[in-house]
Amino acid sequence: MNPKVLHMREAVTSYVITKKKMPDGRVYESPRIYLPTKLTTDSNFPFGKGTMLHVRLEGRKLIVEPAALTVLRKFGKMRKTKNTVGKKFRKK
Repeated sequence: MNPKVLHMREAVTSYVITKKKMPDGRVYESPRIYLPTKLTTDSNFPFGKGTMLHVRLEGRKLIVEPAALTVLRKFGKMRKTKNTVGKKFRKK
């Protein structure tokens, strides 16, 4: 486990779309947003391993936040692990 790095609150990153080939020969696109390790290991990084995230567009901004129980139910993504959502969302 990496020690927590302090004060890495922003980064310049990349958005890429890779092509994946399925066993039946079909090809599909797989989009990715890279998050630097220095950012994700910062003590202020808001997500833990396995956290379910709610991603949405607001105008031209991409909003990423922990998924509330209502959002998980809406998308049929309820998991039976304690890391599904942050503690502040479990109580709703």
